Amino acid sequence: MRLNRKGVIDLPVRLMIVVLIVCISVPLLTAAVEHGESNNAALSMNKEADKIFNAAAAVHYSGEGSSRTVSVDIPGGCEMIIPGGSGSDGYSLHMIFKGKDVGVRYMDNPPIRFDTDRITITNSAMLLITAGVIDDVPVVRVSVV
Repeated sequence: MRLNRKGVIDLPVRLMIVVLIVCISVPLLTAAVEHGESNNAALSMNKEADKIFNAAAAVHYSGEGSSRTVSVDIPGGCEMIIPGGSGSDGYSLHMIFKGKDVGVRYMDNPPIRFDTDRITITNSAMLLITAGVIDDVPVVRVSVV
């Protein structure tokens, strides 16, 4: 550093460069952390969706009237929504993290429709999954126990 009568000349320039680097780095790091949290939440919810889908397939193959309970554990800040209905949403399961949709899974192998009212699952829940048939279409009914 050089000194003159007014003080240190290089110090304000160096401070300005440091502040600039910090201002550029913080938003990038914040975005990376949020993206990582979102990915971890999606992976955890996919595991729980697999439990639901596997139970639905098992009761479907066991025949009309068979049922199974499934314990799901949804991470904090997450929601899993089974919309039900008769359209393509009836085959789907939506995964939400902090208000943003992080994924949609479809019950397509075997294609079984969720014949239920809209169910939103947060935290831990025990689900009762029961097989049925409506108009020769295989369905499963899901309810929270």
